[in-house]
Amino acid sequence: MDIEVYNEAIANADLAFGNDKYESALKWFDKALEEAPEDEYALSKAGAVCVSMERYEEAFNYFQRALDANPENGDSMFNMASAYFFAGDIPKAMDCYSKAEMMECSEDVKARIYYQLAMICSLKEDYQAALINFQKYEDMDTTGTAALDTDLISEKLNIYLSLEDLDNAAKCAVQWLNLAPSDIRCYMVYFNVLMAKEDYARAITILDDALKYAVKGENEKFAVDVSRANYYITAAGSQADSGDFDEKGYELLNQLIVSPYGSAEEKNELVLALAELCIKLGKVEEAVDLLHMVTDGNTSEPEVPKTTNAVDSAEIAAMMDEDMERMDAMLSSGEVDENAGEYAAMNYDESGNPVREFPDDMFDVPREQVKLPELNEEAAEKAFAELGNEMAQTRAAEFRDKVNFLLLSCYAYQEDFEKALEYSHIVKHNPDNVHYAFFGRYSEAFCMMQLAKRNRGVTMEEAERKYQEEIAFFRNEMMKTNENAAYALIFRTRMYAELGKFTKAEELSDLMADSDKAAMTDYIAQCRQEMAQE
Repeated sequence: MDIEVYNEAIANADLAFGNDKYESALKWFDKALEEAPEDEYALSKAGAVCVSMERYEEAFNYFQRALDANPENGDSMFNMASAYFFAGDIPKAMDCYSKAEMMECSEDVKARIYYQLAMICSLKEDYQAALINFQKYEDMDTTGTAALDTDLISEKLNIYLSLEDLDNAAKCAVQWLNLAPSDIRCYMVYFNVLMAKEDYARAITILDDALKYAVKGENEKFAVDVSRANYYITAAGSQADSGDFDEKGYELLNQLIVSPYGSAEEKNELVLALAELCIKLGKVEEAVDLLHMVTDGNTSEPEVPKTTNAVDSAEIAAMMDEDMERMDAMLSSGEVDENAGEYAAMNYDESGNPVREFPDDMFDVPREQVKLPELNEEAAEKAFAELGNEMAQTRAAEFRDKVNFLLLSCYAYQEDFEKALEYSHIVKHNPDNVHYAFFGRYSEAFCMMQLAKRNRGVTMEEAERKYQEEIAFFRNEMMKTNENAAYALIFRTRMYAELGKFTKAEELSDLMADSDKAAMTDYIAQCRQEMAQE
């Protein structure tokens, strides 16, 4: 081996790699390998260059040559695993990381194996396993960098949020905030965690701190003000409310909507939030105007197969007779959870979400003084862009569904039953939101009954048949004993009360959670009173 040629080639390759001149770097690493074909450093770095250019088969070849040169080197197996990880072959990456874990590795690589295993477990949503591997990573870290790694902290924070472990999520948010007090994302995430914990007093101080220490421009101030509006709306009626939170939220939302800052999507969300607040404040006409501001005019009923769930009166009677006996038996056996369906979902502002990034030191090479740049950046950006487009489409669909749901609610409140019936057709065909779909089915029957009572295009026979069909539908949904059963129980009970079957409605209300039962008892009494006055 000509040592001078080798040293010059390595120096040139490292310099080119550091400047993102990948083709040139690979050429010089290959030059070094001509002098030392089994040199693990040159082989590892050449493989890393190929990964940066998404030439994975070449990368696997270089890493395999490094393993052939020294089969017991766990660092080389780690490099192979990381290449598979970037290539998107998670099963092979998992296999190679596991092999590396059983081999001789340098201390920092051994620790990073557990970090990568944690990331893989997180990707497949095995969060408990991810937390254990993160703990192993922290336990094996001898440099102290794990405790200062904001990427690690934000990843654990996301896991705790997925597990709805708000206490540990709050601890991670505080750690992140202490390590990066000028990063507005820390404040936004911590604020949202505190709001989920209903710690309103602490939450508002975090927003004030964000303004003082992290806001660097008008766009970031806009994000903080959006969170402040959310604070007023959510905390209204709590002990933190000075009595004017709804009005403060109303005023702030109006200011934010006409602000020159914020994206079109953000403005639409603000309009939707203001419409919901207007409904709460009884400003229903204003809510309708706002909702029509953000519709695209496409409110026609979706193309769906027309199905009939017709059942005769004898079938309905038989269902009613056997129903309570079956439900009592299922309650006694524990098959039915009377609190089923009471699940909450947390939503967070985009500016507050931690961004997952691949670590800079995914690949390890024998010469630790050489820091490798982030690899496969373009591929990662492309993948995240595609994921972003998919998420944007999902958000747009969810937004449209919510607008239609709120318009249905508004028209029903205004007793514009023709319009409400039109929107019930749209809402009931929602494949992704069971509550909306159930509400649409119930509203369709309710609107038909109200129109029949007013002799406006629907006969009483049609309305009563519709009630029978939907009662049968909700009964079947209750018997499935899944998370939708609680929704089905509420709508079915309301429909019995609206038909004047008060005994049946009262029997079903006994199956509800106390808060739902209290509201349903009031509704049954209201129906009794209305029918007595007819």
